Amino acid sequence: MTGELWHHLAAQVEQLDAQAGRLIRRALAEHTAALRVQVAGRAGTGRESIEAQVRELLLRRVEIEGGEVDAAVAGVAVDTPDGPDPVLDADLVVYVVPRRLDPAVAHPADRAALAAVDPRRVVLVVSGESDDAECAAVACAVGVPPHQVVAVHDDARLAEPLAARAAVVRRLRDEELARVVAGVPAAPQARELVEQTLDLIGLGPMESVAAGPQ
Repeated sequence: MTGELWHHLAAQVEQLDAQAGRLIRRALAEHTAALRVQVAGRAGTGRESIEAQVRELLLRRVEIEGGEVDAAVAGVAVDTPDGPDPVLDADLVVYVVPRRLDPAVAHPADRAALAAVDPRRVVLVVSGESDDAECAAVACAVGVPPHQVVAVHDDARLAEPLAARAAVVRRLRDEELARVVAGVPAAPQARELVEQTLDLIGLGPMESVAAGPQ
């Protein structure tokens, strides 16, 4: 229903202000594009295996809140010799770390890579036979909420946290769309339509849609 409201708004605004209508349609196109998923980690962590699992899960179109997820997956190597620092800027980042003798001590490259990522967008995977206590210690060491960490032994264990984070990043996209549309310069009549739509979906024209950690 919300999607129909946005498309109806774009059509109405275009009739009153062509430029504003084009900007709203561009924002809608970005909002509905496939979710970008990066599977990242250092060499020897099992990243390639986890990437294959993520691709398989998404190929089976894991169901999340609001419907099935359509996603594009890319593997990202971290801390490569003589290589540049990776940019982890996807909608969802699945980050793979190995089991360590002391799970409370994170590798500096992992800590640095994750420091630049919104923790709401992260699923942290601990490869190896790690228990819940070890996973919690790893989460604390790298700054990721414990409920977003999983020790993966098979696809079934990865599916739930992947779907949960995908639902969160979809909501973040919804908020970003509302923020962008609220800021589109428009003629007075078109602006009134924008504000009416924001009210209908529960966002006032000046309300911040930035979300806190979830």
